[in-house]
Amino acid sequence: MIHPDQIQEKLAPFTKTKEADKTGITFLRASLQVSRFANSSIHQHMNDENQIIYFRALCNGRLGVASTNSLAEHNLKETFKKALHIAKLKIESRLKRDIPSFRPIETIAGKVSPKTIHASAMRRAKILRDIFIEGRNLKIGFAGNFHNGLTQTAVLYPGGLMNYQDHSFCGVKFIAAHNGASGYAAGVDYDIDKLRPGETADKAVEKCLLGLKKTALAPGRYDVILEPAAVAELILWLNYIGFGAKSYLEETSFLYNKSSRPGGRGLASYKPEGDGAASDSRSHSQSHRRITDKEICIYDYGRDKNSFILPFDFEGSRRRKTYLIKNGIAQKPLTDSYYAKLLKIRNTGHANFPDDTEGPLGYNLIMRNGNMDKGEMIKSAGCAVLITRFHYVNGFLDTRKARMTGMTRDGTFLVEDGKIKCGIKDMRFNESILEAFSRVKHISRERKIIADPLESLGSVYAPSLYIKDFNFIS
Repeated sequence: MIHPDQIQEKLAPFTKTKEADKTGITFLRASLQVSRFANSSIHQHMNDENQIIYFRALCNGRLGVASTNSLAEHNLKETFKKALHIAKLKIESRLKRDIPSFRPIETIAGKVSPKTIHASAMRRAKILRDIFIEGRNLKIGFAGNFHNGLTQTAVLYPGGLMNYQDHSFCGVKFIAAHNGASGYAAGVDYDIDKLRPGETADKAVEKCLLGLKKTALAPGRYDVILEPAAVAELILWLNYIGFGAKSYLEETSFLYNKSSRPGGRGLASYKPEGDGAASDSRSHSQSHRRITDKEICIYDYGRDKNSFILPFDFEGSRRRKTYLIKNGIAQKPLTDSYYAKLLKIRNTGHANFPDDTEGPLGYNLIMRNGNMDKGEMIKSAGCAVLITRFHYVNGFLDTRKARMTGMTRDGTFLVEDGKIKCGIKDMRFNESILEAFSRVKHISRERKIIADPLESLGSVYAPSLYIKDFNFIS
């Protein structure tokens, strides 16, 4: 861990130079310790320390970005010069770039657990050993990983002022396998003492044993009960293909509507919710159209206590609570400083990595919960398919309709007369996710945080969904 004062001491001088009109710096660091296993045997322990420093140099409205992974002074100087050079080489665009001004954003305390940061390979191995022994007694083999670490994010502004946030993370993923059946379960937390790997492994084993007897279903439309991991996969794809302003402007997003073109009246008057922002007082216009069932609400909020929090984006702007779909109604896209200016709307604070080409993205996506337990969903089903998770999902089939395809995996079950009857051989779906979300019958009360802390940033907090007539093609 690098102390925040050290980060500021090393990087602040570059933000005060007169060589650029403005200089901003984004600092990201992640420490990761991971144990990987297969066939109930650990095959790799890994410790990784990785950091990246982005220099954003502004010259006459043109932005140059360069990066380095070293805090050595000569590397920092060289990288800063590269950013300057790139800015000066760029063709001047119609819309000048800028670097947001400093606004103090309070660090959210209580998200760092020293025990989690320093959990050793030996501790992880002892926990896994006991789980493996129990699995062998049931002739169950486990694959997956167990990891822990710390992330640090800092953004420095012209003049040397800095916003900073850190958090610890840990996670465990189990695939339990026996005689051609498999079951998946995962858990994440800030605090390793709250992780409960044994309970997570038990859930994976339960799914595996339920799937020992399998049947095959013919292609067609079936009611489905999607568990949080499956729901999260679909939300992440919606985020990637359509929640951001870049895809909106390129007219590839499902949020885009020809009746309200970028820069038009419908966009210019829009304000995101939260943090004192004025809400849109107009009734839903043509730019606000229903795209899902009215019970569907999806938003991004970097200060939500259930997510891996990050209160500012990678430009340093405050990450505002921003609805993407509210009561089934399409809202406006996520923006950063550039796209907010281009669309003439308020910056929602969703700048991506400075060298990323995908544009603004959500990192803490949340779906509003319902009022039914998952167990009650199962009991209410006459005939349905219970799905643990998806894999190999492709969301590029038709981004304007959010059409996706993918496979079920590690726990797919036939539900009949309110009971899980048997496993189902994995199936491929082809479905417009917006149309599927328009056929939601129930949303669970319980939600689960789904994250990949190996990426060290971001999460989805998702419920289970009961959806009518989900389309399977094989």
